[in-house]
Amino acid sequence: MEHVVLSHLARHLNSNSILLDSQHGFREKLSTVTQLITSCHDWARTLQQRGQVDVILLDFSKAFDKVPHLRLSAKLEFYGIRGSTLTWINSFLNNRSQAVSVNGTHSPWGK
Repeated sequence: MEHVVLSHLARHLNSNSILLDSQHGFREKLSTVTQLITSCHDWARTLQQRGQVDVILLDFSKAFDKVPHLRLSAKLEFYGIRGSTLTWINSFLNNRSQAVSVNGTHSPWGK
């Protein structure tokens, strides 16, 4: 089911030019590696032209875990994601819990 939703969302975002060309994450044929290659190429070109390059690196690990779900839902709706698709995404995000099971031993449930 997730793959179906992802493919429809990607088609919608691409056909409506919602994402910037510089957005590499979660896009077909693009990744953090292609983003890094593009950035290094841009930096090298600027340095070859005797320009200045200032770079700030930020660690967004676990960033998705910190996204306010109501704000995400509002943005999705603003960009045309509505109806049953938005309802499905909201139900996926809200009240989730998880546990780990290894060789028949289970961890406590957590959020």
